[in-house]
Amino acid sequence: MPTSDNDWTYRPRSSVPAFVATAVVAAGLAFAQLVDGGTRSLVQALPFALAGALAGWLVFAKPRVHVRDDGIDVENPLASYHVPWAALVLVRTRFACTFVTPHRAVQAFAAPGPGRHASAMASAVDLRAVGRDPKVGADIGELPSAPSGQVARVVRQRWEALSESGALALGEADETPVTRRVDVRGLVVLALLLALGVALQLAL
Repeated sequence: MPTSDNDWTYRPRSSVPAFVATAVVAAGLAFAQLVDGGTRSLVQALPFALAGALAGWLVFAKPRVHVRDDGIDVENPLASYHVPWAALVLVRTRFACTFVTPHRAVQAFAAPGPGRHASAMASAVDLRAVGRDPKVGADIGELPSAPSGQVARVVRQRWEALSESGALALGEADETPVTRRVDVRGLVVLALLLALGVALQLAL
């Protein structure tokens, strides 16, 4: 989904529905505890329900790939990465869209490759769309219908445009760092909720 003239963000279409479904299930389980065991059971179950909803957000709603003028931002469940264009040396699509640099390969959780069913159903038209001979086979991760293929196509187009315009410095990949930031806040909150749930189970 485009965000501006120069920025592009990819997030799976199923991300929000999947998170909402997780939150609804967590809320339903907490409500069931209230019905069966009263307020005490609800208090005991609530931290686990909140932990489940938070885990759903980390896994489903948070992951994305943001393509910008200064590089690629990758949001994964537990960590975020910034890959500058100058650090990029290869874009792979096996298993998931992966941005390869001299010092690190960053895999985009939001852009996995297609499943076995999608791979088996790939038509000759799909294979030709990625420039492969259907008789020889193709890297299924490159299929335009696959999240990995969609993200890889946009990244490669932007990368090529920057190279051709002279805006991208060449030969600096070894010296260009890829930054990584662990989602400490999410991990701490998740751990505290689980610990609180265990404590309440023992105390009440």
